Amino acid sequence: MKLSERDYIGMAAGLVLRGVSAPDQILKTQQERIQNPDRKNRFAFVVPALAADPEVRNAFFTSLSEEKNRAREPWVLEALRYIHHPLRARLSESYIRPGLDLLEEIQRTGDIFFPKGWLDATLGGHQTETAADIVRDFLADHPDYPPRLRAKILQSADTLFRAARINSRQ
Repeated sequence: MKLSERDYIGMAAGLVLRGVSAPDQILKTQQERIQNPDRKNRFAFVVPALAADPEVRNAFFTSLSEEKNRAREPWVLEALRYIHHPLRARLSESYIRPGLDLLEEIQRTGDIFFPKGWLDATLGGHQTETAADIVRDFLADHPDYPPRLRAKILQSADTLFRAARINSRQ
């Protein structure tokens, strides 16, 4: 079986997310292996989201508050999915509220579908009551939040709310 460049990228990301040893070396080797310039640039963009070092991930997430760093929306969503990956969900709960706080700006400055993608990437990897409470608290703190964005939050959080409810019964 011949593996494609995308297959290797996915395997490298999967290994790093699973906490194998030498994650920086895996990412460096994969970066060097990529031939396609667009994929190489995309991978370079998401590498900080994959980093084992939480400070690197934090700096990357913080950089997303600047509009210029969200210019390539598909890249941003991929990076957010890595940050909020289920294997790192406990470590990334602290990014949920700041991600929700950015939502109105995301809507103003991004593509029409970007807010929903942002929410799905932010909430999709979480299943805990703590994460669900963060979303509930955000909504309670913003009773006059724009109805369409509020609905998108509720839609994206539905699976989180259900999973948290199931997990709390166990």
